[in-house]
Formats: sequence, structure tokens, C-alpha cells
Amino acid sequence: MNESDYKIVRITNISDFDFTGELGARFGGRDFFVPAGGSLLVPLTVGNHLATHLARQILIRKAPTRDQGQVDGKGSDRPLWDDAKISELKSRIMVDMYEEEKKTPQSEADRLAAKVEELNKVVTPEVGGNVDASSVVPVENTTSALTYQDKAQIIEELRKRGVSFDARASKTNLEQLLTT
Repeated sequence: MNESDYKIVRITNISDFDFTGELGARFGGRDFFVPAGGSLLVPLTVGNHLATHLARQILIRKAPTRDQGQVDGKGSDRPLWDDAKISELKSRIMVDMYEEEKKTPQSEADRLAAKVEELNKVVTPEVGGNVDASSVVPVENTTSALTYQDKAQIIEELRKRGVSFDARASKTNLEQLLTT
């Protein structure tokens, strides 16, 4: 998003006809409908584009009809609008500008750090009392008898217990056989 996308303007259709602003691929190819006398809140980038085209439509509709003497195929010497007319109409169409708060982009590391912080907040279990997640000891740091260093140890334990297994299975799948 660029700076103009955080600035919000109100587009008011000051004409007596409904207006549909057709935005090209630059704006996602969307159309925005503003009924006669109606308003629409949009980012400044889109608002500037819509206001320009609405102003042109207003000036085209107010343009005098040409008579037989003026139908000569040379319309370029009789412009329908100039920049001053467009700017004056746009100042009436595009009003009430305000700026939204910019969200700072978050790096992947910041996002993960926030997730860890969120996961380790103090929680209240259903039984009652507070549990601090920082006191939980990870499984790999325990000296439990159910911790196996390699697949061979798991296969040995499965044989001792008389559990049938497929030796080609992964270490994780074989460990699951010991816990069931």
C-alpha cells in the first residue's frame, strides 16, 4: 500500500445522474457505483480517479450540442474541459479527507515472537488456579523411560512387549505403537 491508500476521502456525486466509476487493471478492474446525490468512502488514490471521471462526465453532459457548421471532424480545437474546470469540480466532489492509522509491517521473526508470547500467557484452567506455561518442561528434557534416542531402541522395546510391528515404519509411527 502506498501513502495515499491510508488517506480516505468521501466522493459525493453532485450530478443529477447515477455514476459508475470504471477502474482499470491498475485498481483491480472494479466498478464503483455512486448514485446521484450519494456518497462513497474510498482511499485517496481511487477517489482522485473517480472524481476526475465524474467531473468529466458532468462537463460532457453540459457540453453544448454542435450544429451542422461545427460537425467537421475537428473537435480538438473545441475542448470540452480544461484542468481548471476539472479541479474546481473535483474540489466539490472529493471532500472530508482523513487518514487511517498505518499498520507497521511485521517481519516473520516478529510474528513468531508474538505467537510465542501469546501461547505463553497465563491461562486459567477449568479446575481453578493459574498455570504459568513457562514452567512446563519440554518432553525432550525429561528423563522419562518412554524417551527413545533412536529407532533401534523402539524396535527392541516393541519386541520385549511382544507387539507386532513393521520395521520399515517411521520412528514416530513405531513410538505410537508403544503408547497405545
